[in-house]
Order: sequence, then structure tokens, then C-alpha cells
Amino acid sequence: MRFPRIVQPGMKGFGAFVPAARPGEWAVTGAFRFHHRDPATIQPRELNTFRHGWFGLETFGGAALVEVAEIAEPAHEELGRRLAAYLMTEYGINAGAAIEAALEELTFASSLCMHPLKTVLALNREFNEQGLIETTRIVA
Repeated sequence: MRFPRIVQPGMKGFGAFVPAARPGEWAVTGAFRFHHRDPATIQPRELNTFRHGWFGLETFGGAALVEVAEIAEPAHEELGRRLAAYLMTEYGINAGAAIEAALEELTFASSLCMHPLKTVLALNREFNEQGLIETTRIVA
């Protein structure tokens, strides 16, 4: 199965991510961090993460770029458990809802990886009249 893996936490033109993810960790887009937010409440220190940040599943930090990589099923299942635990802790949702949300996030992240292995992807995120919109683009 293909899945996004962080290749570069920060990059010129993308600014800093606080906290920063580490190269090699698996990632999702992490839009769930912003769906509930009023765009006017996003603080200046959060703007880079909002606009371009992939969400690392080890550090729970941000990163600018991911690559399409191959992940083994046991590792993918562990990511689901880890993300569900994070959602329960950080957002106070019950286990069933957290597992469902984590699986949806993992499925979406995997769907972005229908490119050759090692394809590098960047993320752009914005609010508009339709709500929160995410797009990815191939960097290399």
C-alpha cells in the first residue's frame, strides 16, 4: 500500500513548522486540526502549518513535503491506532468515533499516493466559501 512519508520538515518558502515532524515519519494531511476553526482565529504562528503542513504521525508535528512510499499493512494498522489515540486525547472523542475518523484520514492520505514511488508532494490548504479546501501538487 502507498502512503505519504515525510521527506523534509521545512523548506525555504514554506517557513517553520511548530512543532516540526521528522524525515521518514508517516504523515496525513491533518485537516481535522482546522475543520472546526474559524479562519479568523488562526494565529500567525499557525499560518504556515495551516497553509502547507502535513501532519506527522510520530511527532504530531508539521512538514512541508512528503514522498509516496510503500507501507506494510502492520505499520499502517499501527498508524490507525496511534492516530485514534491522538484524536481521543486531543479532541476528547470516544474510541469508536476516533477509530472511524483515523481510518478515514488514513484512507484519504493513501488516496493521494496514486503516483510512482518517491514522487514528492506539497500541500496547500485554504478556507473559501465552500469551507476548508486542500489540494496537493507534485513537486518532484
